[in-house]
Amino acid sequence: MTKLAHEPWWTPFYDDLLAALFLEQTSPDAIDQTIAFIADRLALAPGARIFDQCCGVGRLSLPLAERGYEVVGIDQAGSYIEHAQAQVQTRGLSVAFHTADAFDFVPEKPCAGAINWWTSFGYATNDHTNLRMLERAFEALEPGGRFMLDGMNLPGLLRDFQRDSVTRCTTTLGEIVLLRESTLDFSAGVLHKRWSYFLANGERVVHDSAVRLYMPHTIAEMLSACGFVDIELFGDIDAQELTINSPRCILLARRPMP
Repeated sequence: MTKLAHEPWWTPFYDDLLAALFLEQTSPDAIDQTIAFIADRLALAPGARIFDQCCGVGRLSLPLAERGYEVVGIDQAGSYIEHAQAQVQTRGLSVAFHTADAFDFVPEKPCAGAINWWTSFGYATNDHTNLRMLERAFEALEPGGRFMLDGMNLPGLLRDFQRDSVTRCTTTLGEIVLLRESTLDFSAGVLHKRWSYFLANGERVVHDSAVRLYMPHTIAEMLSACGFVDIELFGDIDAQELTINSPRCILLARRPMP
């Protein structure tokens, strides 16, 4: 796919290849553990309303709905929303999916909880734009509602930085080999990656990404600037303390009561 002028990198990036390789490969056990962690830390009551801010193909939205929660899920990738919506109709679930921009979208009704999962934050190269996504999460919540943000653990990423990595997987689209070539731009605080997909038919598809690098305390400060309180940090879905060895960085924050 050719990137159009002024088109953000993430528009062509989230295509069927990425969905087949990553969004459709999560094990049921991992999903169950993730859902249990989210429901517990967000303190969700039965039937509570939850906002999945960058839902993709519904990896978490659909299981949350199966457990009785009322879910609002959005994603900028229209094909992903179509895929998720088809699952809603098949399973008869209570999910409202929308093709929308997470920098702008706020659900019509306030939610008891909100999530932004699997490194969907920091896609703009400037802090002001990225802050808008956190502000929309704050506005989506009812007073006392909680928000969870899941992303990369930057200290560990920098210590163990890998310039190149190769992933090979058999998917619904056939065998895919993915070469990821990474570079760090310290002057801009951005991680650049070139994603080269090699398909079984000999075709090669290339996308580029650029994710803003934030230390955990900086994200906590951004959440605080939006109005969040009681900010906590975790290193994984087992609620372990965040350390340099943690596989991810998860932040939990609460919208205060008036």
